Amino acid sequence: MNALKKAHLVKELHELIQQLEHQALPLYDVARFKKRIRDIFNLCDEPIFKNQILAFKAQTQPELAAYQFSASTPYHLSFRGYFTEIPALEKALYTQPDIGWAILHHPERGWQVWLIPAPKHPALNSEWNELQQCSIWLSQQQLTTGLQAAPPLTVPALSLNEAEASLKAAATTRYHRGRQKAKINSLSLNHSDEPHIQIQATSEYLDHPLPTETAIVQEKIIVPEVIDFPTEIQLGDVIAQVQPLTPEDTNLQRLCALELEPDVGHPAYLDIVLYYAAEDHWQARQVYLVEQLNLQGQFIKYLMLLGASSQLQAHYCIEHWLSQHQYQAAAIKSLSWPQLSTGFTQLHLLSKAYLQQAEIVWTQPDYYPYIPADSIQKQKFISFEEALADFSTPILLLQEHQRIRVIHGEKRLSLAEDELAYPSILLQRDQQLNWQKIHTIILMMSQPIQVMELYQAIQTQIIE
Repeated sequence: MNALKKAHLVKELHELIQQLEHQALPLYDVARFKKRIRDIFNLCDEPIFKNQILAFKAQTQPELAAYQFSASTPYHLSFRGYFTEIPALEKALYTQPDIGWAILHHPERGWQVWLIPAPKHPALNSEWNELQQCSIWLSQQQLTTGLQAAPPLTVPALSLNEAEASLKAAATTRYHRGRQKAKINSLSLNHSDEPHIQIQATSEYLDHPLPTETAIVQEKIIVPEVIDFPTEIQLGDVIAQVQPLTPEDTNLQRLCALELEPDVGHPAYLDIVLYYAAEDHWQARQVYLVEQLNLQGQFIKYLMLLGASSQLQAHYCIEHWLSQHQYQAAAIKSLSWPQLSTGFTQLHLLSKAYLQQAEIVWTQPDYYPYIPADSIQKQKFISFEEALADFSTPILLLQEHQRIRVIHGEKRLSLAEDELAYPSILLQRDQQLNWQKIHTIILMMSQPIQVMELYQAIQTQIIE
């Protein structure tokens, strides 16, 4: 790739990021821009783009960026974690018997690297700077402190796509914006009641075995704990029975499923999971909602995860749940428990909160939100020939007052009779868009008509 093309791609990347951060865009444009960003990252996995990608992640996903930064260094095995408060950082450094380093992040001031070069040695820290500049300081300290290098590891993307990848015995992920350098395996997460999570790599995932001393330390870190789960938990106005999942991964032993009592009846459209690290405080933490699909791409049900202290922890728990049930995720969103506590037992209220109130955490490329089947009038209003559809094909809908009618989707709706929800594009009827205008647009198009071609033609008509 020549320098001119690289410069054009860098400029385009800046423009796409700016539009995503500062403009209110239709869901179709958001998905299209994100896909283009991923394409650029995949095309340009070269040194000239490394800083650009890291800077982008440092702004949007600082915790994930920190762990991926640590993995890119030769000192990954002595990394103690990502922190936003100095006391928690110092505790992690000084309680370890060996030398180590950690990352401190402040939204306004930037990033610092803290280093304990030897046991009982005062901490050294870099100046506040950009994350990519911290590597220079860290390399300088290696020459004077003897910071131990180790075979570099690639931190897993901790995305839901890894659940799908594990089912296919593949080691790729879409959440990681670049070409995979090595086979990725799950890392052990140290969980506690504190909001900060530290990641430690176990020896089985290294290309070269760890020294005996290091292996012993790792074993001490992930000792299984005995967890006294309650028999039931109050969820809003209902009682849920607690069912420990007892996964083999010791870092997930606090994960449990919740089942509503028989007299209420557990919703068929919802799985409920709780990370029981701090039962008294889970109501104050974000709730993570996931649209779960089967391997064919059909909507199965929502997943509601409670108690996760961070997005990183939520991704890890969701990944485990999906892999155990052979599901994949269409999207992850988050919202507060008060926004959901009174409506999760009714599908239309849960769906409304998910579509209108929840914030997007992650989506598949070309994602379209799922709308409940009973929310739409399935009979097509305008007759025309549609192109063939599969389970990923969205249906095109028009909302007029309280009714939602199908513009395009006859072929998609006919694929299965018992689906709970469908991927959709929802348009609003107003002065610029009505059935007569849609009919006129359809008459001008050659049939069979693809749904995205029709949607783009309608959007063009509205803009003009």
